[in-house]
Order: sequence, then C-alpha cells, then structure tokens
Amino acid sequence: MFGAGAIGASVGIRLSAAGVPVAMVARPSLVAVRDGLQSRGLGGRTYRPSEDLVVSEDPAILSDVDLCLVTVKSRHTTEAAQTLASVLSPDAAVLSLQNGLRNPIRLRAALEQSVAGGMVSYNVVRPAPGVFVQATKGPILVGRLPGKRADDLGSLRRAAARVDIHLDVRGDIDDVMAGKLLLNLNNGICAVTGVTIAESLRSRTLRRCFSRIMREGLAVLRGSGLSPRSIVGLPPGAIARLLALPDAIVLRVAKSLVAVDPSAKSSTLQDLEAGKPTEIDDLCGEIVVRAREAGLSAPANALITDTVHALEGQDPPKFWSPERLLAALG
Repeated sequence: MFGAGAIGASVGIRLSAAGVPVAMVARPSLVAVRDGLQSRGLGGRTYRPSEDLVVSEDPAILSDVDLCLVTVKSRHTTEAAQTLASVLSPDAAVLSLQNGLRNPIRLRAALEQSVAGGMVSYNVVRPAPGVFVQATKGPILVGRLPGKRADDLGSLRRAAARVDIHLDVRGDIDDVMAGKLLLNLNNGICAVTGVTIAESLRSRTLRRCFSRIMREGLAVLRGSGLSPRSIVGLPPGAIARLLALPDAIVLRVAKSLVAVDPSAKSSTLQDLEAGKPTEIDDLCGEIVVRAREAGLSAPANALITDTVHALEGQDPPKFWSPERLLAALG
C-alpha cells in the first residue's frame, strides 16, 4: 500500500488479517501506532493485522511487492509515481484505488509497470488513532492486469472475501470509475455546506443539489464517450432522479443509499476542515474539464468547484446554507 490513509490503512490491515503479506508506506503518525492498528467492517467485526505487517515511511519496503495499491490523494499522484518508479520491481503491477478518472494516466506516465484503475466505493472513518471503521456499504472494483498478475488479483480477491471485502475484477473499469465519480460529486455538496454525508442525503434540499450536479455530470461523461456503470445497484440516471423525490419515498425505497455512519464526512470536507487543498478538481472539476473538451457546459459543477476553491482559503471555512446552494445552482 502506498499512501496508507483512511482507505489504504483500512484495506491493508484487513488484507494482512486475511494472511496476505502487506507492506504499508504511511505517515509517521500511523507508524507510531503500528501495534494498535485495527480495521472494523460494516457489520462490526474487528480485524487486526498479522505480526508480519510492515508499516514504514520508507518506500523501499515496496521493492519486492507483486502488487502495489496506490491510495494517495490525487494531487500527490505524480510525485507518488516518480517515487514508485525508483523502488518497484519491473514485473510488479500497480492498482490505483483513488478518486477521479485521471490517476491511472498519471501513474502510467512515469511507470513501466502495468497499471490498472480501480475504486473503493465505501467510506472509512477514524474514531481514534490507528482505528479505521467502514462507514458505508460497497465493493472494491479494479481493472484487469496481464499474465501472472491476473492470477495475483484472483488470489487477492479470495483473500479479501475472508475479511468481508467484496473485491471484483472488471473489464469495464473506466466506466465503473465514471459511475463512482458521479456519486463522488456529493463530496462537493458536503464541502460547500459543511455537512456530513448522512446529513446531505437526508436533506431533500441537498439531495436536489446533488441530483442537479449528478444529472449534469452524467450528460457530460456520456458526451465524452463514457458509459457510467452502477456500483450501488441502481443506474446513475435512476439515482439522480430518485434523489430529488420527497424524503418519505427516498428513505423507504433507497435505504442502502442513505445508510451511512452519522459521523462520516466526505474526504473533501475533511481536507477543508484540516486546512489542506482538496481533490475537487478531480471530482466536480473533472466534469467541467470534460464538458469544455466536448463542447458542452457544466455550470452547476463549475459553481461547486469554484466555491470549494474559495473555501480552501478561509480559516475557518464560511460554509453555505443548503438553501443558498440550491438557489445558486438554479
């Protein structure tokens, strides 16, 4: 694992618990709590890593890995690729488990190794140092790899199943990642208004905002040649329509969609609150760029992107009310 934050650490710990030899490149704060690491599944089961889990700041620990799972924020991908180019074995393969659509391209630009895209569809919260709790339901989906590494993916999938991770290999990973991107557009809604994921989905006003940018994003992605796939059961277009319906219908019909840990916050909001740059350019900003490239427009996603960037410079961020955002989106 390169970049063991919430997602990377959660996955790495559970794979280690399943018997997979795992090495995690992480910040000093995670290295310091190595002996207390634990990852809790959605059903409440707690997993602790095996004794041979390696956690270090030194990327050299990845020199003999067969698969390298990259989980850094998008703004760090190019730097990560340059580092990995100097330490990975030539016959290793790389999986990008990151937000957005462009990270596999960034990795391939610097690496000779095979690179496949992928995505983690669930959210992870950290209630205490070294403790990682799955907050929402969903699979990990990855693209295909050639030759021997295809067999490694099969072994990884079986190991993941032993620790309650549904990992699957898809031939249409670009379209799968596009479907995830549409759901991730809600990161921008949460960031602009300063609310948790659960609050955003239980507010009809914010669901209408989400529906607006999702429908716009779907049109743009289709216009750029992608066919976004569902990762939560319902097709993206159906989700966008459902979001705008009254609470009584949404909370009854789409229970899995709104079944979120009350404390879970989007990664974009977490970055804002921590005073860090966000990934909004790889989320709503990606829709804006693709719209421009396809000769289309994406004013709703442009508004979210610009507003999040404005909030990045505020301490503390001056969040918008749901009503203000809905009125601005039109």
